[in-house]
Amino acid sequence: MTRLYLNESLEAKRELTLSPDHSHYLARVLRYHLDDIVNVFNENNGEWQSKVTQITKKSIVIQIEKQLRQPSSTPPLWLAFAPLKNDAMGFLIEKATELGVTHLQPILTERCNTQRLNLERLQKNAIEASQQCERLDVPMVLEAVGLQSWEKPESIEWYVALERTDAEPIQKVLRQSKTSAWGFIIGPEGGFTSQEVTLFSKDKITPINLGPRILRAETAALYVLAIAGSIKDAPTRFNPL
Repeated sequence: MTRLYLNESLEAKRELTLSPDHSHYLARVLRYHLDDIVNVFNENNGEWQSKVTQITKKSIVIQIEKQLRQPSSTPPLWLAFAPLKNDAMGFLIEKATELGVTHLQPILTERCNTQRLNLERLQKNAIEASQQCERLDVPMVLEAVGLQSWEKPESIEWYVALERTDAEPIQKVLRQSKTSAWGFIIGPEGGFTSQEVTLFSKDKITPINLGPRILRAETAALYVLAIAGSIKDAPTRFNPL
């Protein structure tokens, strides 16, 4: 079933004119006709079934019919990462969305591959991934910020992936955590500088070990999100035997 994220108030019997992008997608790509069904959703109103009621050369009008799913929120899961080149960046945003990330924070480090970001395009990547993976919410892509000046949310427990250190394995560290509001910091391909590592220590950010192999930045990011998701979903997460 086709799903579209709409930043609108969704309620039964309301008619909405879709954006040019959504209208083009339904009319020209999917070849929608009158009375065809499309699901619409957002984090505030949940998911609703709607029906195409009007098709013009420039737009499509839908009428919302009935609610399919109640709204629900995704537990906080932040990913702070050094910007990657275009293809790798789009891949990371898409897969991180599928893995349940709620906030994507680009951080500018000394060894960044690039500092050029199209935030509008990245947010669109996140929306498209949410539509595909049946999430009800969409991750927020934040403005890039320098690592030295970044003010991290205090409600999040932060971890940084550091290679070639004696840090504890990520699985062990997360299982010992007393919260499930986690944030992960992933460096650039060249790794963090010694000054940046010192900064993490001063900020009391917990280092984590991702295993014996040196991972590409996008691989490391998705690895930590997958591990975090598996531990969050474990039934004994807060009730160890």
